[in-house]
Amino acid sequence: MTRHSSLVTRHLSLIPSITTAARRYLVYTALLTGGLAISALFFNLLLLALGYDQQSLHLPFLGAWSILGLMHSLPAFAAALSSLPLWWLVSRYGPRFGLVGGALLAAASLLGMALWPTPVSMLAWACLGGPAAVLFQVSAAPFMMRHSGPHERAMLFSLSAGLMIGVAGLGSLVGGFLPALLGAWLDVPTQSAMVYRSTFGVAACFVLLAPIPLLRLPPDGAVLPETPTRQLHVGNELRKLWDFGRAALPFVVSPLLISCGAALLIPFLNLYLRQRFGAPDAALGFIFAMIGIATGAATLLAPWLARRFGAMGSVVLTQALAIPCLLLLAVAPNLWLAAGIALTRAALMNMAAPLYEAYAMEHTAEAARPIVIGLINGAFSAGYIIGPALSAQVQRDYGFGPLFIATACLYAAGAWANYLIFLRPRRHCRL
Repeated sequence: MTRHSSLVTRHLSLIPSITTAARRYLVYTALLTGGLAISALFFNLLLLALGYDQQSLHLPFLGAWSILGLMHSLPAFAAALSSLPLWWLVSRYGPRFGLVGGALLAAASLLGMALWPTPVSMLAWACLGGPAAVLFQVSAAPFMMRHSGPHERAMLFSLSAGLMIGVAGLGSLVGGFLPALLGAWLDVPTQSAMVYRSTFGVAACFVLLAPIPLLRLPPDGAVLPETPTRQLHVGNELRKLWDFGRAALPFVVSPLLISCGAALLIPFLNLYLRQRFGAPDAALGFIFAMIGIATGAATLLAPWLARRFGAMGSVVLTQALAIPCLLLLAVAPNLWLAAGIALTRAALMNMAAPLYEAYAMEHTAEAARPIVIGLINGAFSAGYIIGPALSAQVQRDYGFGPLFIATACLYAAGAWANYLIFLRPRRHCRL
């Protein structure tokens, strides 16, 4: 008990040493995450209210696909297409540029979906959210590395991850009551498309406020070192890209597998709870709030787990323990038991995520960090290019059962890949 208390005390004592820039980043993260959490809670419900779950869109050479699935898949595709140009921009102008630009694009995406909800325009505005996410993903970790020292770095990464998950939970809790308030104010039904569109407008306001704390910071400059002539040479840039990409390869295998599994199920978890248990808006908001808060609190245990099991050992352990919870969620007999299982699964699956990023950053040169973290997050997003579209088709024909099984298998493969790549070689070296 005393040993654990001293670890917590030493852990918390590092908080005052966090730099001003890092504190402003945490405020930015809270505002951005809160707004995005509100929109995420009601995204699928807005599509249901508009009738897009039953409509299909014919794509050239690909045939008809559910609009519900395309709304999740096409933003991921847009993110993949834009990732390299956006990485170059962040490398040239620094991570603060990427954080501010990502928030502005995200706000535009939310406002566009609130104001122009036709199928094609909704798809276009949703796609804008893909590059917005890429800008945040390739900028956040380099920004934290630049504005933290080795002693408080694990604390900053854990605080950031915990804050994102915790604020997402609070955003879901507040958001759960928004439809009733907005419905009464607008004098329209609570579960109408107009109410859900209005929640997107509220979310956009929070996201627009996010960049303000960062605007007062001085420009942080390029991540890549400047050449004497300050001239971009395409050959050199491509060579750097190739070298940095090779350095990132061991870190993208597990995220890619987990992404393929998560994309089949996690975006539609609110639909699963509504369609199977009839969960109302307020209940969904409360459930996702509790999931977020519990997961955020669990994430703060990541540094303690790292001391006890090592960074990668903690990642493998928590990922493996989350798999039985996923299977239990598929057979839960009532809403609140399902909510408790979902809470446990999310906490286990996400609590060691900051350790994975910090581990990758510590084993990467500073100039390579934007592309490495970009490829890691790109791998986490790659499954979403096709996964949600396939999932929507399976939901129509077979329900959610096959999706739970497929997700569990891919999660297991991701945890096993981390063990084989990072833990097993060390074990043989010690032997």
